[in-house]
Amino acid sequence: MRASTAPNDRLQHLIAEAGISYEALARSVCHIAAENGDNRLRANKSSVAHWIAGTRPQPRTAGYLAEALSRRLARPLTPADLGLGSGNEPVYDPASLPPDAVAAVAHLGRADVDRRTLISGAAYSVAALVLPLQQPEIAARAHAARTRPTVTVGQGEIDAVRQMTAAFNAADERLGGGHARTAVVEYLTTDVTAYLRGTFATDALRRSMFAAAAQLSYLAGWKAHDLGLPGLAQRYYLHSYQLAAEADPHAHAAYGLRILAHQAMDLGRREHCVDLAGAALDRVKGRTDPDTESLFWLTAARAHATSGDNQQARSALSTAERLLDRSRGDAAPEWASLGGPAEARLANQSGKALQAMGDLTAAEDQLRRSARCWNPATHPRIHALTLADLAEIQCARGNVEAACQTWNTALDGMTGIRSARTRDAVTSMRAHLAVYRRRGLTTAQRLDNRASNLT
Repeated sequence: MRASTAPNDRLQHLIAEAGISYEALARSVCHIAAENGDNRLRANKSSVAHWIAGTRPQPRTAGYLAEALSRRLARPLTPADLGLGSGNEPVYDPASLPPDAVAAVAHLGRADVDRRTLISGAAYSVAALVLPLQQPEIAARAHAARTRPTVTVGQGEIDAVRQMTAAFNAADERLGGGHARTAVVEYLTTDVTAYLRGTFATDALRRSMFAAAAQLSYLAGWKAHDLGLPGLAQRYYLHSYQLAAEADPHAHAAYGLRILAHQAMDLGRREHCVDLAGAALDRVKGRTDPDTESLFWLTAARAHATSGDNQQARSALSTAERLLDRSRGDAAPEWASLGGPAEARLANQSGKALQAMGDLTAAEDQLRRSARCWNPATHPRIHALTLADLAEIQCARGNVEAACQTWNTALDGMTGIRSARTRDAVTSMRAHLAVYRRRGLTTAQRLDNRASNLT
């Protein structure tokens, strides 16, 4: 912390407006830090008192504090709003999406590469979740981005971006989000943004390039998410949504809303998930193949289950199943195919929705089905994570020996993967096994010994 010369009246006023005690605010700040992968932060009511007295928290802590008060007051706030501004403000405003998506993603990517500590420490924002819902016209054509074209873009450039994205994605599946993340961002920030500012012979070519760029921005967000950088991931997802809306304001843009909902649910944030899932469904209905549309119904099912509405969740699951029964074997749109085999993803999301509804028997069946669909050679990370989820359900149902066997297989697939999600899965496994280790269960003790080198 750094000392200031005067009390922070602005912060004191906002805390009073929020009606929150110093102790509760400190707990919220620590919770948000942990949510963003920062488990070392320690704050208490004395810390808050010091901040009000004029002591300046570290920039990361200031970001967590701003998010804590944003959630309490139900409006977006930045550190500057709290009287904690500095020369290193975040490169984006959590209260709005910029009108020029091309400039915005280039700016974000450059800040990510050049000032990684600042940008990667950005807190995940609940307020930012509603930006696509509040600003449906935000992805209007980015005229300013195309006023000075420097390159003529054709199908060859579009194919190159798609091929590079597919190659980056394949490597990500095998090696984790920590592998080649900077290369993905550099390519997005340089070559791809230059193409987006270029000239196109037809509007169809322009839309195809924006679609390809949206996929790459999504991958940049996915890699950040996999590394435990949710705030940064959220921003790439938002820009992916903007770029997708330039290409297709209906189905492809809906996929951007879908991933925002899934990230929120993965982080345990229930706010706005039902609204995002519903908005995505409204855009995609009847505009894509049945298999792909079923993904959106499953998102809605999981969102309703997470919010406690089991009736709506089961209705959405039934609709997804009916769509699968109507499957014609059509090829999925390219923006939907990078995530892997449709059946594997559908079974995975069904399992999570059923788990949220408390139907562990059905959830176990679906996750086992999903695990069988993933090829551990090409998708070791998701195969291992699915097995870890399956093992937790087996453990919760009292099948500890089976759970240990499943966890052992999951650990086989985690070797060499740079991923915060796999590390979190191992940490969760060890927590579940703790009671059985203390009881002297040999299988649990051996498994924990094996896992101790992976956390």
